[in-house]
Amino acid sequence: MLPDRLTLIDDTNRGDHPYLEPDDRCFYFGEYFAGKSYKGGPTNQLIFNFKCKPTVAAANAGRAHYKNQAIQTIANGMRRVIGQLNAERFTWVPIPPSKAIGDPDYDDRLLRTLRLALQGYNADIRPLIRQTASTPADHEQEDRLTRDALRAVLEVDMAILQTAPLRDGIILVDDVLNSGKHFKESERQLRRAIPDQVAIAGIFVARCIHQNPLGDFQVTP
Repeated sequence: MLPDRLTLIDDTNRGDHPYLEPDDRCFYFGEYFAGKSYKGGPTNQLIFNFKCKPTVAAANAGRAHYKNQAIQTIANGMRRVIGQLNAERFTWVPIPPSKAIGDPDYDDRLLRTLRLALQGYNADIRPLIRQTASTPADHEQEDRLTRDALRAVLEVDMAILQTAPLRDGIILVDDVLNSGKHFKESERQLRRAIPDQVAIAGIFVARCIHQNPLGDFQVTP
């Protein structure tokens, strides 16, 4: 179960996400503890199952079951908190995964989650942003993708953008907020293609908490 509320990133925790700026409106449900994998608690377990690669799920019925269960759990939590009014007020855009469409491990988990969460509503859910090439997933690499490298492979799908007018604002949705890089680069691509007055915000299943770098420091008397 996700918490029945969204928490705003503010001055007390924005420093944990260095690419975010003071004017950014980003909300999250829970907290993911970096380096703990599924052992870090219920939210870590949920994210671990949610991120299961499609090729792994296809080869392992058990993993597929838990992935689908995670998608449903997150969708249920979003539906409880968002409600019909907000569901129909905004345009909902999943931040694209690290693999391009056509890659065996392209994962549409966020799009599936949004469609489940907002089903039955007059919701505008559109994959407006895509990666033009596959990249290593950040959570699997010590050397994460640079912002410039990410920028080079992100683009707005103009054909999808032009299918209908945007709603009152755009909500970018992702599973884990870490540095804020993917949110900011997705926002940047959209800003080049949409009117300035359209607001953009972010909703995340969890924000990433990194271990205190001084946690093992011993003070001797």
